[in-house]
This record gives sequence, structure tokens and C-alpha cells, in this order.
Amino acid sequence: MFDNEDALKLRVGRNITYYRELAGDTQLQLAEKLNYSDKSVSKWERGEGIPSVYVLTCIAEFYGITVNDLLAEKPPVPHKARVYNHFIITMLSFGLVWLVTTLVFIILRLAAPNFEGAWLFFLYAVPVNAIVSIVLSFLWWPRYVQFVSISALIWSLIACVVCSIPVESMKLFYAVAGILQILVILRFLMRKNKKQQSASNDPIETDEKLT
Repeated sequence: MFDNEDALKLRVGRNITYYRELAGDTQLQLAEKLNYSDKSVSKWERGEGIPSVYVLTCIAEFYGITVNDLLAEKPPVPHKARVYNHFIITMLSFGLVWLVTTLVFIILRLAAPNFEGAWLFFLYAVPVNAIVSIVLSFLWWPRYVQFVSISALIWSLIACVVCSIPVESMKLFYAVAGILQILVILRFLMRKNKKQQSASNDPIETDEKLT
């Protein structure tokens, strides 16, 4: 049993810190997963506040534990099965894309041996994999994986266009990719700045959910 509310807050905060550090997450990374500011996570971990039941459930889901683990006096070491499953599903998804691409290439080579553009299907598989990575990164992986995936999609799509359609001035297509890349960078910087401002502009110690 807990002695009082303050003891409960300290225990939950200590356990959140334990599981977060065990997973290799920073306070900001956990905050981004929860759509809260890192100031809120810091407050919880100091024992100055406690997340709602819903947030505790989300934290438990992220780290493959239970809410009871977050309340335990001696938190058990979490099973890594969830993280491994996410990694395996991601790799299987990539592998499936390349398998389908290889089968299409073989069929084309058998059906039309003189078709020289069959190799392009391997190039087309790159943006498809990027799309898969984008979807899975928004579900499971940190924000930098989203950034890399979106960037890969932009440049691979441009490469597909340039290699598939004969054009006189290919530099124009790469200029488009460059502009899109700048927009993606600015978008991610704006998101980061928005979260930092949301944390710094709140003068009282309240949970700060970001929209």
C-alpha cells in the first residue's frame, strides 16, 4: 500500500524514468509519443504530478509493460517482445515489397526477354518501401525515422521519374526534390519549435497536451 499521494507520485515518476531510460528514450521522445510536452514528462518524473490513467496506459503500451508495473515498488524488467515484434514486422514489410518486385522482374524477363526496362521495378520498390516506412514510423518509431522516410520518398520518386521518362533537363526535377526537402525540414523544425514554445509559455505546472 502507498503511504500517501506524494509517495504514489514519486513511485510512478521513478518507474516512468526507469522504463524510459531502459528503452533509450529521452524525455522529449516520450513526450512526442504521448503528444505532450517534455515539461510534463519532467514534472511526472520528479513526482510533482501524475499522468492520467489513459496516459499511463499509453506509456505501458509503448514500453511493453503493464500499468501495474508503473505502480510497482520494484518495477520488473519489461519484455522486449513488443519492440522486437515491431522491428520484425517492419523488416517483413520491406522484405515483402522486395519479394514482389523480384517476382515481377522475373516474370517480365521470362515473358519479354528483350524488355530492357525491367530493372526499373527495383527502383520503383524504393519509394514503395519509403511509404511503408512512413506508415510504420508514425505508428511506432521516433520522429527522426519519419523525417528520413519522407526524405527517402521524395528523392526516390524523383529518381523514378528521371529514369523512366526521357527529359532534356533533369536538373529541374532535382530542383523540385530540393524544394520539397526544404519544406519537409521546415515542417519538422516548426513542430519542434511549437512544442518548445508550448512548454516555455505555460507558467504553471500543469500537464501540457499538444495538438
